[in-house]
Amino acid sequence: MDILAATTNAKPQYGVILTNPVLPLETAPHTQLEIGFGNGEYTVQYAEAHPDVMFYGVEISQACVLKCARRAAGLKNLRILNADARYMLRELFADESLEHIIMQFPCPWSSNKQAHRRVTAKDFADGLAAVLKIGGEFEMLTDDEPYSLEVREVLGKHQALALTKYEVNPEREITTKYERKWLEEGKNIYRLVFAKTQAFSVGRRIAQEMHIKIRHEVTAQEIEALRNVEGKKNGGLAFWKFGRCFSDGESYLLETLTSDEEFGQKFYIHIANRDEGALIRLDQTADAFLTPAVRAALDDAAHRLYEGR
Repeated sequence: MDILAATTNAKPQYGVILTNPVLPLETAPHTQLEIGFGNGEYTVQYAEAHPDVMFYGVEISQACVLKCARRAAGLKNLRILNADARYMLRELFADESLEHIIMQFPCPWSSNKQAHRRVTAKDFADGLAAVLKIGGEFEMLTDDEPYSLEVREVLGKHQALALTKYEVNPEREITTKYERKWLEEGKNIYRLVFAKTQAFSVGRRIAQEMHIKIRHEVTAQEIEALRNVEGKKNGGLAFWKFGRCFSDGESYLLETLTSDEEFGQKFYIHIANRDEGALIRLDQTADAFLTPAVRAALDDAAHRLYEGR
């Protein structure tokens, strides 16, 4: 039985890549997550070894998603997504839905300007605390001792998380190629485990659907005039820019780029004239999450096309 069969309306590529998923993602009694799975070596081995676990993987690199998918083709209990878990974790899963989250060798982001990317960033720590079940665990491995100490201190102070293990060179059921290489070279590996101790929740930022109707029809010239128009809100944390326009003679596709706190997406806005007006929405093929920047881009396109008259 495919315990992940209901998590998407589209057939996943290679049987494992989720496209246009319904949020929050469906979970089972034993649902686990790997954040930043790289080439998927650990991901696939773990899913194969634990067929009773509903295993998700989130990775920001499209190339890595494809590499992992090829390794995992046909696995029934694994689904992977191309997304930025730093931004998307709390959007993808409901509160208290995961029993375990693992993150292996994340970049320590040593610059102060990059502090918001670290595991210790408040939004990420809060997301972990929200989606884990009470008693569920967050496990992190790193070869950077200062980073391990920072994570131990900061996450250990979170109101809903408690440090349960801090180990050096632990024995593990499954290891990665780089982990084995580093150990052979005499480098230390640090393993931290935090358990969720009490209920915790955070607000979600992503809507599921958005259609905008304006009260007049639009032309290709009006949509083409949006090319290179850009906008921003929330102090620049949400940014969007329109690109080229394509048409089949009946409807239009407007190329769009967005960024939410550096979480970038590229997709098409679908614009179709109907009932003496125009309907504006995400194109059905768009593999994009309806983040604040995406919603703002749709609003901006509708406003400019309406006000242009």
